[in-house]
Parts: sequence; C-alpha cells; structure tokens
Amino acid sequence: MNLPNRQQASTFFKASLLLMFFSVSTYGYEQKHIAKDAAQLVKIKANPEHDFLLFADYYVGGKRSGGVIVLHDCNRDRRAYSATAKSLAEQGLHTLLVDLRGYGESISSAYSQEIAKKKSKDIISYQSEMALITAHWPSDLLASYQFLAKKVAKNKDIAIVASGCSSAYAVALAEKIQFNSMVLITPKMTYGAKERYKNLVDIPSYFITSLHHQDSYQTAQELFVWSGAKQSKIQVFKGDRYNSQLISRQKHLVNDIALWVKHNLR
Repeated sequence: MNLPNRQQASTFFKASLLLMFFSVSTYGYEQKHIAKDAAQLVKIKANPEHDFLLFADYYVGGKRSGGVIVLHDCNRDRRAYSATAKSLAEQGLHTLLVDLRGYGESISSAYSQEIAKKKSKDIISYQSEMALITAHWPSDLLASYQFLAKKVAKNKDIAIVASGCSSAYAVALAEKIQFNSMVLITPKMTYGAKERYKNLVDIPSYFITSLHHQDSYQTAQELFVWSGAKQSKIQVFKGDRYNSQLISRQKHLVNDIALWVKHNLR
C-alpha cells in the first residue's frame, strides 16, 4: 500500500479547507449550487371542480429545510422573479415560483390578462375583465400552498414573497394558513387589505419600497409600524422604481431577501 507523501497530504488538506470555505455562505448558511436547469416545471391543479392548471417552477430544497412561495406582480409573469426564486433555492429552501392565473403559462382562452387587455375598450372594462380572473386567485394560491406543504418536512414552515398587487392576496392566504414570514415588495393594497394584515397574528414581515413610489411607500411604512414582530424589517430605496424593476436595479436585493427568509425559517 502506497502512503501519500508529506507534500501530497499538505495539498489534500488545503483543498479540503478550500472546499469547506466555499460550501458555506458569509452568514453561515449552507448554500447549494443551482444549475440553470435545476427548476422543475410543475403543474398544479387549481380547483378539483375543473381542469385549469397553474404552471410553476419548483426548486427542490433540503430534507430539513422550509419552503417559500414566490408571487409576481400584475405587470409581469414569473420569469421576472426567477432570480429571486433561484437565490432562495441557493439557501436550500424548497421554492415555488408561480404563474398566477391569467399570466405566463397559467392561461386559457377564458383566463388571460393579455386577451383581457386586447378586448377591453377602456380601463373600466379591463378592470372588470381582470376581476373575473383574480377572483380565482385565493383558491389558486391555496392550491399552491398545499402543493408546497407536501414537499417540506411536517415540522418545517413556509414563507411567502409577494410583489405589487399579489401582496394583498398573500395577506388573504395568511388568514387561512399560518405563514412563518412574508416579504412584501412595493405592496399594493386597498384599505381593506391593510386592515386584514393588521388583524393577522404578528408575522415577521420584510417590506421593500421606493421613497417616491408613494402608494407602496405609505403602505409599507404604515404596516411596518403596526407589525409587532421583532424580526420585521423595512428597506427604502431612493427613486420611484417598483415591483421587478426595483429588484433588477438593486442587484444585491435578491440575496438579502433570501438570507432574511432563511434566517426566519431556521
């Protein structure tokens, strides 16, 4: 049997240290290398009563990791938030990036934001058409949550990341199930939606907004002040960028979101 010489042993030891160093993030969390094709395209049956399918990207997390649902805003589909989902997956979290009904691949002749926009003569008719689509979102999101809940261990929690208009639907879902935490990016909410958030059991919340995007800035400030969870956080950026525009502009933001969610899911 040939034993390694001193130089070979030294080289092996250094390589082992280097591998250990790069397998741990700066916050001490285990990171996964996520390949470009790591996301699994999944189809979620939105309602047992009919065959409409929601399309989503699912990233498999660690056996002992929690999960997170990522929702897009009303101006983009799930592709605009792929970097956010990938960053969460790199923290080992089970991550589900969903196309809301009417957007991306979750469409049909009856449910399509693009068709609704083309056939509408004015903003009023467009809002009416979209109301018929978004009326299904609460049950769609519950189905998405149930899908992800089957992927994580029974003793692990689930968080949610929502942007713009989907923030209100995240709050509505939180009335039915207990989220571990939520990230609300430039949240767009009516008075009623804000009151529903205030009636929730305190949930650690991370609010992200722009100083001159007046509606979301006021909403984020109001709800952050209201939140009684010590882990809650708010980040305000200069300018008026919102939704996916803000994320694409602030390159570090997706990593910050992922680390905050991971920390709260520990």
